[in-house]
Amino acid sequence: MRKFSILLTLLLSATLLSAAQSTDSIRTSWGHLYYHRYGKGEPILVLSGGPGNSCLQQAGVAAELGKTHQAILLEQRGTGLSIPVPMDSTTINLKAAVDDVRLLLDHLHLPRVTIYGHSWGAMLAMNFAVTYPQRVRKLVLACPGYYKFDPGFFATHINNLKVRMGLSEIGRYDSLDKKLKANQATKADSAEYNRIIRMSYIFDKRMIDSMLKQIDVAPSNTTMQGLMIQDLNRIHYDLSKTLPRYKGPMYVIGGAQDALSFYTYELKQVHPSAILYWIQGSGHFPMFEQQQAFFETLKKTL
Repeated sequence: MRKFSILLTLLLSATLLSAAQSTDSIRTSWGHLYYHRYGKGEPILVLSGGPGNSCLQQAGVAAELGKTHQAILLEQRGTGLSIPVPMDSTTINLKAAVDDVRLLLDHLHLPRVTIYGHSWGAMLAMNFAVTYPQRVRKLVLACPGYYKFDPGFFATHINNLKVRMGLSEIGRYDSLDKKLKANQATKADSAEYNRIIRMSYIFDKRMIDSMLKQIDVAPSNTTMQGLMIQDLNRIHYDLSKTLPRYKGPMYVIGGAQDALSFYTYELKQVHPSAILYWIQGSGHFPMFEQQQAFFETLKKTL
């Protein structure tokens, strides 16, 4: 199964990262940290979401940025080919993810860089900026995830998703959720559950099938996701007091109809100097739903 997963990732990389100028890796104590570079010019680090999503989900953004900048797309530890040995709490945690970003910048001899991050990638970008503020030129955050773990946030998140479902979807969601938590879900159950959830993350439900091909372009690593969430809970993840350490520019691009948009409003309270842009007719993935408007806005931030 592991060999098949690696072969699939290599095939997808060859197809979807063909626009990359180069693909390389850094040898580490746990394995190799892979990254891809597009274009030339001022560097922009691209961080994909999840946690656990393939970097291929943001390959289109990296390719677009590569037309005017040097875009560096990181295969975060625990995703794609950057698989640590062992894969456990000692190798997958927030500190390790932040250290990997620093390692990559040091390896490429980049004293400062603009960081673009989507969802979880925005969370990682903010944590890096708090830890190494002198290494960040600016932050560009697309539909950022939590700035802290909080029961009220979790409840709002889930309720915002469910309010976008019809009666039949809510019934199936609740039923499948119970099966998943009891480890009784089949592969078909998991696919149906994912489809219902994804429907709540997009604006135009008629686009669900084409959107799923872009959102789930490669399998997510659920083991990495579980370990990272476990660590965020363990450390009582909260940027509300530390984010002001970062004094540089911060731009936030949000989908106006995103079920998670309340994070952005909350984030603005924590970091009042953040400049917000809203993409109408879009949920959590404006780079797919409203590509032209998203890229035009992204260029404004640069």
